[in-house]
Amino acid sequence: MRALLWITTAAAVLYGGYWVAGSTAMRRGAEAALADLQAQGIAGPAEITLHGFPSRFDLTVEPVALRSGAVEWSAPFVQLFMLAYRPTHLIAVWPNEQTLTLNGLPLTITSTDMRASAVVGVSADLPLDRTVLVAEDLAISAGADLGVRLTEARLATRATDAGRLVHDLGAELLGLTLSPGLRAAADPEGTLPEAMDWLRLNAALTLDRPLDRHAASAPPRPVALDLRDLSLRWGDLSLTASGQLTRGGDGRLQGRIEIDADHWREILALAVATGLVRAELAPTYAAALEQLAAVSGTDPDRLQVPLVLSGGWITLGPLPIGIAPRI
Repeated sequence: MRALLWITTAAAVLYGGYWVAGSTAMRRGAEAALADLQAQGIAGPAEITLHGFPSRFDLTVEPVALRSGAVEWSAPFVQLFMLAYRPTHLIAVWPNEQTLTLNGLPLTITSTDMRASAVVGVSADLPLDRTVLVAEDLAISAGADLGVRLTEARLATRATDAGRLVHDLGAELLGLTLSPGLRAAADPEGTLPEAMDWLRLNAALTLDRPLDRHAASAPPRPVALDLRDLSLRWGDLSLTASGQLTRGGDGRLQGRIEIDADHWREILALAVATGLVRAELAPTYAAALEQLAAVSGTDPDRLQVPLVLSGGWITLGPLPIGIAPRI
């Protein structure tokens, strides 16, 4: 009995020592990473606390403020959880309200629950293996009458090669609704259901270097995208797209995406409402797409056309859309 007591006590002391060592290493790593981001002007002042004994490492950073170029993100806190016996599996939890600023435009992001998990490889560089993100009752607004709301948003990634350069991507947006201002512009006749059925993505992304702990100082760049399926369903309106894109020698995207759109006029109105197409160009595009729909099939509401990125330009069929982005 005495031997069992000694063994139990020794095990408890050893485990307590492991937790103290692990929590100390995690806190110091977080403080070093924060200090590095602050030195680069990316992060603002923040306080780091760590709790969770005996089974978890629960790290809280508050407040959070990050800036990179024209993009800024701030939140009252972010929490990171790690099981003490599974240190390569990290869980992140965000607050119910955050702020994202894009080129000076502030966006308020709210949700009832937003969390993600990430699993990294067992090496000093901590290469990303897979992730899952789920957000419930997600809303993004840029004012009282400009925004979108989602019943649920899901995103998952998974590395598929030994070097962790190729990642499968899966995303699904459910129950998307537009603010009254956007809806009036996208569907002025009110013919579409209030909520979009879904928007789904299935693709494979190839990077030039792994996503690991060095990503903040040396961000990986995309070099290829295999778009297996991008689909949207909103009442009678539907859109599917598939194809391949690669990064050219000049850094601009190049490739071809095949698009199949049913009720394409409503899709064009939605693109105008969301800023993807300039309003003054909409009549010109509509007239040209009418002709394309007439020659692409027997249904005038259906449009089958390629989106081509070549020579630094984007064209939809014969229509110039704009300059291909540089990545």
